[in-house]
Amino acid sequence: MLRFQQALNALETRVLTFDFSGDLATGETLAGSPVVSVSTLAGTDKNPQAIVVRDMFDPTSTQILIQVNPTVPACEYAISTVCSTTNPAKTLALPAILSVL
Repeated sequence: MLRFQQALNALETRVLTFDFSGDLATGETLAGSPVVSVSTLAGTDKNPQAIVVRDMFDPTSTQILIQVNPTVPACEYAISTVCSTTNPAKTLALPAILSVL
């Protein structure tokens, strides 16, 4: 599990990197559209999914870059990223925790 420890203010935007390269065989890449889900672990955010501004693949299609803009201080978020690969039998998932101080 990834853990992002960030001190953000309401106007800051960051890009979080979810690196799937260790789970991909030679020649495989991420494919399709990633599914990013966000929930609140601690603190109060009535719409945690709203912290995701956009998601995209890196140029090698082995990482998912998620641009976030958390606007609620003192929250901890669980972020789950699921994505298909060029291998039709393989779907990968990577969970993370984002702490906003």
